[in-house]
Amino acid sequence: MVDKNLILYLPFDDPDGSKAYDYSAGRHDATLSGGAMFTKQAKAGKALDLCGGEVNTEQNIPFTGDFTVSLYVQIQQRRLGWLLNLPGIEQHKEQWVDVVPGEWYFISFVRSGSTFKVFLNADCTYVGNLAANPTGLALCTEELLTTTAKLDEVRVFNVAKTEKEILKMQANNDVEYYVDGHNFKDYGVYVSASDGLVGRLAQKESLSVDYDNYHGVVRDRKRKRFKERTISLKCFIEASSRSAFVEWLNRFLALFDGDHTRRLTVEYDGKAKPLVYEVDLLDDVAVDKKWGSYNEELMVGTFTLKLTEDEPVKKVLRHISNNNNSKATITVSTYKYLNIYWGDGTHTFNVGGNDTTVEHTYALPGEYDIIVTGVIEDIEKFETNAIMVWELLK
Repeated sequence: MVDKNLILYLPFDDPDGSKAYDYSAGRHDATLSGGAMFTKQAKAGKALDLCGGEVNTEQNIPFTGDFTVSLYVQIQQRRLGWLLNLPGIEQHKEQWVDVVPGEWYFISFVRSGSTFKVFLNADCTYVGNLAANPTGLALCTEELLTTTAKLDEVRVFNVAKTEKEILKMQANNDVEYYVDGHNFKDYGVYVSASDGLVGRLAQKESLSVDYDNYHGVVRDRKRKRFKERTISLKCFIEASSRSAFVEWLNRFLALFDGDHTRRLTVEYDGKAKPLVYEVDLLDDVAVDKKWGSYNEELMVGTFTLKLTEDEPVKKVLRHISNNNNSKATITVSTYKYLNIYWGDGTHTFNVGGNDTTVEHTYALPGEYDIIVTGVIEDIEKFETNAIMVWELLK
């Protein structure tokens, strides 16, 4: 679901380079310059290390109306400040707070009508009135000539978020599991442990020659290929009664029925870089349970989902739009066929050739994660108008 009020979202989890993808529907991607770079010393995934440089985007804060700006910040000084410029000579509001050097802080600026609030972590640290529209907003440190601050998860909204919504953005640390966009938790299902989501895939048997007058074997170690991925999710399900237990379990397992593969998505560290898989549920599901003494008694059952991903080596892209009939395009040069799963339940198989362009139209607005599978290592050219989430995931 696209948040139409989110007008800029820079998680800074991008491939190293000079572009920071905007994960909002506006796609106002930012450019790094002057020494700014991505760092793995982050609150989530990667972060932006300014290193005396800057990052620029065409999206502005909508100062003429309500807005919310939120981000994580880390500095190496003991004082963090902010400055809100207002029309007129020396008209501004500011605040300085004591912080612990090297720690991450979640700061939010919220304008609602004539009221301006600032939140630092869970605390509201400032409330003031605005007599006019602001003209600028800045975070400040006590460094004079440059800044060594790190930023992460920068979001700008064109509405005033509530305190509850701000706390939810900060505190959302659960690992979330989805199948075709349905959260496991919506069916009373929770994952207690997982196996096979990450790690090295088993290698296919390669060509080998066993000479009788040599020790050992001679093995072809070029162009390694890998077997399918097996994922095991240890789950438990809670229901308020016996009948609800059976109903909810059947509804959940039915999500894995139907033709084609199912999309498994795991959000483990924010929403910008999920783990995504095209899977099948090939095995049976045996549920370990004990019937409640009474029909209205809470029932809990445990089971393991054993999922198979036939095409485990892939690129992952994201297409975001607020409009109907938006288009994603991919241009490739490859002599080995690729399969593309568009994230809306459709696919395009056997894509190959020289400068081949494939276009897909999404009937409805939304966020769609695109999976491109095949011998990714042998792709000679790859261009797309979508966000590159994972250049290579296996």
